Amino acid sequence: MLKSIIKAVAVAAVTLTAAPVMAQDDTRPDLVVAVNNLPGSLEGIEEMGNVAVRITYSMYDSLIRRDFLADGSGTASKLVPGLAESWERIDDRILELKLREGVKFHDGSELTSDDVVFSLNPGRGHGNSPLIGAARRFMLSVSHIEPVDKYTVRVVSKEPDILLEQRLAGYAFWVVNAKNYMTVGKDAFARNPVGTGPYKMDEWVEGEYIRLASHDDYFGGKPAAKSVTFVQVPEVSARIAGLVSGEYDISVNIPPDQIPTIESYEDLKVEQIVLDNTHMLVFYTAGPLEDKRVRQALSLSIDRALLRQALWADKNYTPNGHQLPAYTMWIEDYPEFEYNPEKAKALLAEAGYNGEEIVYKFPLNYYLLSTEAAQAMQQMWKAVGLNVKLDPVENFSQVTDPEGTVHIRPWSNTHRMPDPTGSFVPQWGADSEVQNNKQSPDRAWDAPAEFNELHDVIVASTDWDERKQAYRGALDIWMDEAPGTMLYNPLETYAMRKDITWKPYGLYYMDLRPYNLRIGE
Repeated sequence: MLKSIIKAVAVAAVTLTAAPVMAQDDTRPDLVVAVNNLPGSLEGIEEMGNVAVRITYSMYDSLIRRDFLADGSGTASKLVPGLAESWERIDDRILELKLREGVKFHDGSELTSDDVVFSLNPGRGHGNSPLIGAARRFMLSVSHIEPVDKYTVRVVSKEPDILLEQRLAGYAFWVVNAKNYMTVGKDAFARNPVGTGPYKMDEWVEGEYIRLASHDDYFGGKPAAKSVTFVQVPEVSARIAGLVSGEYDISVNIPPDQIPTIESYEDLKVEQIVLDNTHMLVFYTAGPLEDKRVRQALSLSIDRALLRQALWADKNYTPNGHQLPAYTMWIEDYPEFEYNPEKAKALLAEAGYNGEEIVYKFPLNYYLLSTEAAQAMQQMWKAVGLNVKLDPVENFSQVTDPEGTVHIRPWSNTHRMPDPTGSFVPQWGADSEVQNNKQSPDRAWDAPAEFNELHDVIVASTDWDERKQAYRGALDIWMDEAPGTMLYNPLETYAMRKDITWKPYGLYYMDLRPYNLRIGE
């Protein structure tokens, strides 16, 4: 039903590109994915949040690709060729990459070194005043890109970067079509991007769906689905009902308590993974939270084990510090997040907290089970004397409204590389939004100078022992300052038809490339 409605609406809706001409004998299915939310932009380095990357990951390619399925886990770190067929270190700052020849963009033009240079140049994403500042924190070490010839480029880092290859396989390093981008401009490109990925833009109906069409000239082979439509369905019950009725082929963000319902149907199944992503709370260091003892008390009064048991059926975990066990320099003996209500009460008494209202503002239908977690934490905070008011809103723009009152907000930190430079540094360091809140400077965290100096060591040092020592020191400062806290890494559950073979990753990518998506086999 839904698939026929989408096709009918296409006649009246604004079509962003000419509808793809499908061969008469193309029997590939049209895949429909029910998602909790849709992004506002498909410019790969402008929107890097959870709801965006599940779509954009199949629209763009990077020079080097991370093979998440190398060991079958969905979280592996093995690097394999992407748009570059090979690469080699020229020295400790220069990486030379040979591009595949004959790679086609969605518009039929060929990928060349000019496109790579444009995509990764400082003016676009990581210079002093880039066009898109969101990418800067993920490109911390990059200086510039040099074209060597039509199919060869050199990526030059500011300082020696032992993680440059991993960085090029991560967020913000997607390659775009330079000519198209410069012709139409950023805003138009964000609505109708031209990349090299297995799927390309077909149609976007605001607030309803985004449909991608197969890019049949994809260098990795012909995609398994003729089209993929991401339909916005905020309610979990509706995503499940639509899957059962056949309207949807895949539904995302299924809570653990609904898994038995899905598995009760013979033609349905679930795929699960605990994400390399941590649900967080950001504590704005203003108002009642200006005193770090109040922020520490907020963290100490959260019973994370109870939250995991009640909400996630104990199928997930809370990291010990801002890190993952998969990190290249995991600090195994680092203390876990403490639950200590009595210590929280004592800190509040020391701080002179006297019941001042603390506003926790959070968006609905974005983070799975965030409302339930907020309600549970409100009671935990109340038990130690914290007066926290819950203020649910429709979207993140309302959460970050500079005119609104907010002291706590939810966040998620994706560990984009198995290293602190993949999450801790870009999301809490000197270039982070937390330290550079331009909308509300009074909400920004004024981090100790030592914290950012230690981050510089983590980024620039090539001595693993020195990096690890700096990392531990930075973690200690972060825990003491408490500009935020970690809750847990969520269990992500996808429900789908049994005849779909597809594996989720530890990041929010929905990889629909031919090697990871088969239908009807």
